[in-house]
Amino acid sequence: MNIDENELKQLYAEGRRDFHGCDLSDADLTDIDLSFANLSGANLSNANLNYSNLSYTNLISAQLRGASLIEANLKWSDIIYADLRDTNLEGADLDWANLRGANLTNADLKKVKNIERADKTNAIGLEKPEKTICEIEPKNINQLNLFFPEDIVISDYRKPKIEPKYQKSFNKKNPPALLPEISIHTRTQGILAEIGHKLGHKVWIAANDHSKDYIFGEHKLRDNTCENFRLVKLKELTMQEFPVGGLDKKVEKISKLIDQIWLDTQFKIVALFEIECTTAIHSGLLRMGDFVANVKLNPLTFIDPNFPIYIVIPKKRKMHLQTQLSRPIFQYLELHKSCEGINIEDIERCWENIIKHKIKIQQERKPNIIELIALSNLIESKKSF
Repeated sequence: MNIDENELKQLYAEGRRDFHGCDLSDADLTDIDLSFANLSGANLSNANLNYSNLSYTNLISAQLRGASLIEANLKWSDIIYADLRDTNLEGADLDWANLRGANLTNADLKKVKNIERADKTNAIGLEKPEKTICEIEPKNINQLNLFFPEDIVISDYRKPKIEPKYQKSFNKKNPPALLPEISIHTRTQGILAEIGHKLGHKVWIAANDHSKDYIFGEHKLRDNTCENFRLVKLKELTMQEFPVGGLDKKVEKISKLIDQIWLDTQFKIVALFEIECTTAIHSGLLRMGDFVANVKLNPLTFIDPNFPIYIVIPKKRKMHLQTQLSRPIFQYLELHKSCEGINIEDIERCWENIIKHKIKIQQERKPNIIELIALSNLIESKKSF
C-alpha cells in the first residue's frame, strides 16, 4: 500500500492504527506519534523518524535500513526480525523493546537508552566486544583527556574515586576533565528549579525524578564544563512533601508526577511545567488537564485556577504542541487559554544570563522572567536575553 506522510498523519488522527505493509520509504516523519500502530512489514527505509513516538508499535519484519531514529521513543515496541542495518538510533529509548532476530549491523547505537532491558535474543550486529572499561586515577584524568580515545570509558562518572575535597567544587582554571552525562530533561528540571528558587518560589519536582543526578552551580551548559561544580540529587532542590492539598486521591497521585510546580510563600500555585523533549506532548497535557479539571470541579481545593501552564519543548516541536492543544479535550478544558510553550533553548539562555548577571532577578520579577521567554515575539526583540 502506497501512502505519503500527510495521509498517514491524517488517518492516524482519525483513529486508524493498521498500516501494515505500507510504503513510507524516504518519508519525513519527524516528531510523529505512531504509538500502538501496526507497521509490520512496512517499508520505512531511509525514513526520517527523529523524535518520533513509536512506543508499543508493531514493527515486526519492517524495513528500516538507513532510517534515522534519533531520540525516538521505542519503548515496548515489537521490532522482531526488522531490518535496522545502517540506522541511526542515537539517543533512542529501547526500554523493554523486542529486538529478537533484528539485524542491527552498522547501526549507530551511540547514547542509546535502556538497551540493556531490551530483548536482544538472536539479534544480529550486537556481537561487537563492549568498550574497554578501566579505572583511571584522578591525577591522570586531565592528561588522558587531551587525547581521549573513543574506545576507553572512565567507569562510573557519578562516583569518581577521588578525595571529597575535589568532588565539591572546581574553579574555572581547572575544570573537571569529564562531567556526568545528564539528560536534557533532567538538566532542564534543575535549571527551572534554580530559577524558581531565585524568584523566591517554593518548588515541587516530579516524585519519580527525585533520585536523578543534576549538576548544580554556575555551569556553562554548552561546552560540558563548569565552575563551582556540585553534583546533587534533584530531591535537594524540591520540597519533601507534596504541597498541594484538597485533590482527589487519584488526581493527587497523578499530580505528583507533574515535572515541576512553583508556589509562592503562601503556597498559592504560581505555575505548572511539563518538559517534553522526546516523549509524547499529550501525556504531559493530560496530567495538567486532570489537575485543572479537579481544581475547577472541586471548589473545596481552595486553589485559584488562574495559574499559567508551560510546556517546555525544543523549538522543533512548536507545531506539535499547537496540534495537541487543538484536541477537543484540551479545548473543552480551555488549556489553550492558559498554556504556553517555552523553548528549552531559551530556558538555558535565560539561566546563562542570570549567571552572568545580565539579568537581575529582582528587577525582572514583574513581569516574570518565565512570562517573558514564553512570548516568542518578545524573545527575538529582547537583546538582553
